[in-house]
Amino acid sequence: MHKFLKLSFLILIFFLTIPNQAKSLDGLYFSEQLPTENGYLLLGIEIFTEKGKSFYNAQELRFQNSRGFEEVLFVGKITDLGNHFLLVPEACQIRATETWGKKMALLRRFDCDHIEIRLDLLPSGKFVLSESLLGTKKEVVLPYVLDHSVGNPVAVRFESNGMTTEGIWGFHLNGLGGKNPGWTWNPSKRHWEPFQGYRIGEGLQFYRWKRTFSN
Repeated sequence: MHKFLKLSFLILIFFLTIPNQAKSLDGLYFSEQLPTENGYLLLGIEIFTEKGKSFYNAQELRFQNSRGFEEVLFVGKITDLGNHFLLVPEACQIRATETWGKKMALLRRFDCDHIEIRLDLLPSGKFVLSESLLGTKKEVVLPYVLDHSVGNPVAVRFESNGMTTEGIWGFHLNGLGGKNPGWTWNPSKRHWEPFQGYRIGEGLQFYRWKRTFSN
């Protein structure tokens, strides 16, 4: 009897100390800056959990030479279907401005609850969306995955012609008021580090603020 109890205890300890293999989806996901026929687009998704259910905010920055900048916004729920995740939007809108740096005006809201976007995990370990928010690109890979708490101001910085401030765009930003970010994302170490100046180099860079300020 004592041997059985001892064995049961050891088995319990073994399972309790195994690292949890179920990885949470919570975080920020970004695509590369993707070329389109008349410009480019950049896509980001914020995924978070509330009361055991997964939700998302998705944003797509689009630039077209003839129309300027548009920002597509989706919010909705995520359903786990076992071999992939389904993103179903509940509210969608498009905002626009001809010149970067000016406040984007609401262009239109539209019905989107009939849209379904798949989120899959590739064998390489990277996530991929079945398409961009307006369907311009198919199989959009999301190579950048950042640790994130929902609601924190986070931006991606990239270079682009026609921008008065090069590529500060992202989630929960309501103007920067000339304030520098507090942290920089280190992709190799996969954590946030104190901000020590904007980095120069290939690829996208990500920054986080304590809060944002109105310009």
